[in-house]
Amino acid sequence: MAEKVFDIAVVGGGPAGLSAALTGRIRNKEVALFEHLDFSQKLQKAHLVDNYPGLPQITGKGLMQQMAAHCLAHEPTIIKEKVLNIYPGEVFTLLTPAATYEAKAVILTTGVVATVLFAGEKEFLGRGVSYCATCDAMFYKDKNVAVISYTAEGEHEATYLGELCRQVYYLPQYKGELPRFMENVRVVTDKPRAIKGDSQVEELATDQGALAVDGVFILRQSDPVENVLPGLELDGEVIRVGRDMATSIPGVFAAGDCTGKPWQIAKATGEGLVAVLSAIGYLESKARQAAP
Repeated sequence: MAEKVFDIAVVGGGPAGLSAALTGRIRNKEVALFEHLDFSQKLQKAHLVDNYPGLPQITGKGLMQQMAAHCLAHEPTIIKEKVLNIYPGEVFTLLTPAATYEAKAVILTTGVVATVLFAGEKEFLGRGVSYCATCDAMFYKDKNVAVISYTAEGEHEATYLGELCRQVYYLPQYKGELPRFMENVRVVTDKPRAIKGDSQVEELATDQGALAVDGVFILRQSDPVENVLPGLELDGEVIRVGRDMATSIPGVFAAGDCTGKPWQIAKATGEGLVAVLSAIGYLESKARQAAP
């Protein structure tokens, strides 16, 4: 049981999430902002943004810094942890690798999974495929595993797995200098292609062959949202929402890139605003129903 129940949990710290958290705090709600990266890395890579009204000729990094500073000045609770699972109930339970949190409403601003899922990834989820080394490493003690990572965060996970597993194959899908790993953590430059096995994972197929492994850890900036919150209705690869940004699950709203194109900053901030106002309306409705 979490010590505190937040009014609203915002999952994701890009423009949509910051917009939602900012207005939530202005409306005097207890807001938890889950942001495990350095806010929107995607926006920060933009050389120049010239179509955001009122801020012409601004760099992506500069715009992100201004948005973050404005939001954080209103003091939402920042939780630098990745949300792995969300469970509906009387309140929503949000699990991270480190702790459990609770909130009365949830706003998903997770962006999009920028990579296509691997063949076999969905089929073997929970049977050798994992998105969290901290959570599942003990299941692979003295076994062989592969780590496919899209961010440098994966280096810490690979090191941790190396302390428990017989052999760790680390497949970085990003550029940058890698640290010196322990002997049983081997960097593999192959491109992963598919996850194979019978009832459990048995190998990771790559463009150069196959790695015999018992588990595959896939570490992306954001996980497929249908894995984080099962039962969420999708529209193709994105979350289906109404004009109020409500999803198919009562009390859950979504905003930004995770709801589909156009993938523009102004659209994301506008949807974040709509989502949090709808979430506040949902909370007020629940309070009226509970009143004697």
